[in-house]
Amino acid sequence: WVGSLSMGMIFFCSPIVSIFTDIFGCRITAVCGAAVGLVGLLASSFVKTLGVMYFTYGIVFACGCSFAYQPSLVILGHYFKKRLGLVNGIVTAGSGIFTITLPFILSGLLDKVGLQNTLRIFCVFMLVLILASFTYKPLLPAKPTESQIGGFRISRIFNKNIWKSVGYRIWAFGIPAALYGYYVPYVHLVSCGFY
Repeated sequence: WVGSLSMGMIFFCSPIVSIFTDIFGCRITAVCGAAVGLVGLLASSFVKTLGVMYFTYGIVFACGCSFAYQPSLVILGHYFKKRLGLVNGIVTAGSGIFTITLPFILSGLLDKVGLQNTLRIFCVFMLVLILASFTYKPLLPAKPTESQIGGFRISRIFNKNIWKSVGYRIWAFGIPAALYGYYVPYVHLVSCGFY
């Protein structure tokens, strides 16, 4: 359940991450997100009860990961125009490759050093993510400041016009609907005896 909560929070935070990325930029959002993720992961390594683990790993770590991950996709639009789809595919495939190899790494580490030390080892990955996020250099022009546009407007954050596109509406409602099946194995394979 902790893993399902974590995955759900990563997607759930996406609209908030988009707003932060638009306002503060990719670098600040990603660095702060990776730092929050590091704190959540490190705190999880000291936790002794599952209830607290729901908070430290399922919420704090996951929210930090969400704030670190989404800017890594947004920044691609600053560097690539012609082959943005291909580059986006390569970056997300890298996430997939890491996710495929992760169970093998985890089972080896869990057997050798236990859960707490495994989480502490993975804190090193979060530290690398913080350092990597500092390399994000936005190349697109900055958005106008509040003083330039005459104060804060909600239209700066939410683009209502995008909902006029039928394709976008199908995608926006189709992805969450498809994700209902995404979590079934995380929750039910253990009770079915597959592990």
